[in-house]
Amino acid sequence: MKFFEYPYVIITILAMVILVMGLVGMYFTMKSVRTAKGTAGKSFCGLGKIEHEFEKTGHAVKTRSVVYVYVPLDGMKRLYPESRTTRMYEQIKGVLLNHFCIEGEGEISLYGEENFVAVNRIEAEETEKRIEACYEKISEILIEYSAVNIVRINFGYISTGATDLSFKTALSRAKQACSMAEDKEVLCCRWDSSNGRNFERKIKIENNIRDEIDNNRFFLEYQPILDAKTDKIIGAEVLSRLNSPTEGVLKPYFFLSAVNNVGLNKKFDYYIFEKNCKWISSDMKRRTKYVYTINFSRSTLCDGELADTIIDIVEKYGIDYSCIAVEILEDKDLTDAEKNTMIENLKRLKEKGILILLDDFGKGYTGFGDLADFDISIVKIDKEITRNSTTDSGFVILKNIIRTAHDLGFKTLCEGIETEEHKLKVVEAGCDMFQGYYFYRPMPVTKLETLFEKQ
Repeated sequence: MKFFEYPYVIITILAMVILVMGLVGMYFTMKSVRTAKGTAGKSFCGLGKIEHEFEKTGHAVKTRSVVYVYVPLDGMKRLYPESRTTRMYEQIKGVLLNHFCIEGEGEISLYGEENFVAVNRIEAEETEKRIEACYEKISEILIEYSAVNIVRINFGYISTGATDLSFKTALSRAKQACSMAEDKEVLCCRWDSSNGRNFERKIKIENNIRDEIDNNRFFLEYQPILDAKTDKIIGAEVLSRLNSPTEGVLKPYFFLSAVNNVGLNKKFDYYIFEKNCKWISSDMKRRTKYVYTINFSRSTLCDGELADTIIDIVEKYGIDYSCIAVEILEDKDLTDAEKNTMIENLKRLKEKGILILLDDFGKGYTGFGDLADFDISIVKIDKEITRNSTTDSGFVILKNIIRTAHDLGFKTLCEGIETEEHKLKVVEAGCDMFQGYYFYRPMPVTKLETLFEKQ
């Protein structure tokens, strides 16, 4: 007689499945309870209550802080099931409640899906300490969910005693500070008058960025890339600078976000690419001996006309494809359709002899999935991984990334080398190329050519 002809066997199996599912559910419930310990009686209030609290305490309290918190979940949603992302997010919310919802001292409110606003009656120094303590607990959650380099949380705050400052103005400034923290890749920023001027400056640049490109106000600098075995220069990364008639010479921090916010990534990327090709063509005998890597936004790399545009520019100036390298930035999550277009573009470029670099590996949207998805030539390892290689665990991480890349047939380039110790560690780990301030800072073309002559 067949096994499943015994009804009680089937019932027993179903009961066991239900029991296991129940135990799993109980585990995560208990975990949430432990994480939320201390949140009893606490809850997120409405933004209206936050505003009322701020306005009410204007004359009664010496100092108030408005804190803006940004918790981006796109990367987590892309990599993990929704249930896992939801559990992590709920635990993060519990930590925020514990640190910013304190009876008689502060309230916190949800602000959209991924943002929070808190008002606390504390000094700036204490606000910083609270943010650091809060993030320490959040970091434990990110480690547990393998999301340390996927979810990058930022805080911005303003601390004020002014009674004439409205809540809307304070909130706007806290958001500006949070935006600056994100741009600077730091945990938090405090708004002050100088930061405010910098933010207003960025808005002004954003309003003028199209004209800056159309009027050819950008120029190029180069940071050399060296062979790890010989210490000789084998190429350089192309870096853009803006010579603004009103702001002076500006580095990418001030204008790249403007390019992205206005939606000019394609226009800007093609412009810088052609500018470099034109420069190479003016002295091909000497300049085509080296490889020049140029950053491309993933938005541009998803353009259906990218491969044709790049090929047309290279052919226009008659330079060798072998001296051109395209760097894939880690600036955007991709849909399946966008990824397919990008894969096809990179394939066509590589067939022509153009090198493909995966930039900032180990940071943001760049991860092991990209090694499988994209037909690349070189893995460019993020500077934070390079810097952490001086610790035992950091060195193991670096060594395993390099070994994995080599096993897949890719070369490796470590950026962010700033000390002799960094250099020794990446060489020991087996890296093929390196780049960083320890060797050379970004430089004008005249200085780069002087280095070429010395070789």
